[in-house]
Amino acid sequence: KAKRFDDERKTLEAADALATGPAEKQQIQFMRGAMYEREKNFEAAEKEFRAVLAADPENAGAMNYLGYMFADRNINLDEALQLILKALDLEPGNGAYEDSLGWVYYQQNRLDQAADELRIAVNKVGSDPTVHDHLGDVYFKQGKIREAIQQWEVSVSGWKTAVPGDQDPVELAKVTKKLEGAKVKVSEKAR
Repeated sequence: KAKRFDDERKTLEAADALATGPAEKQQIQFMRGAMYEREKNFEAAEKEFRAVLAADPENAGAMNYLGYMFADRNINLDEALQLILKALDLEPGNGAYEDSLGWVYYQQNRLDQAADELRIAVNKVGSDPTVHDHLGDVYFKQGKIREAIQQWEVSVSGWKTAVPGDQDPVELAKVTKKLEGAKVKVSEKAR
């Protein structure tokens, strides 16, 4: 989260050298995939997550991460949907996976299903700013501007009050911009 990728890479290399079994190797591959995704090296991230899934086809975390990564980039949506649905079959009720499923539905323009899944995710994971941002995007696209504003306000608050390691100024700026634009739209309609 601190974007010290060189340090993370060295740590993962050292851990890989010390790993004694397949489960430890898979965990390191997963962490390496997450690092690549945060670096926006999506090809390398996909390779790592697929390697985890080749070794453990029932790894729900890798399924969800890969599926969400596709959905977030609006690519391979059919595969993303299948991966996330399978992850939810393996871990029913996982709020993070519900968020991923809602985000796939949003990208597929299945807005009612997206809203349903994201409301479930909000109820399970509470104040996660990303989930509230996603639900705000759905509401906005549905024309429910006031509901979108409410979700984005929760998201902004969540980003602002997150512990330093979880804060993301780029995401905060994106959500703030959407929030301000929606408020302008509401005020223009009120005139």
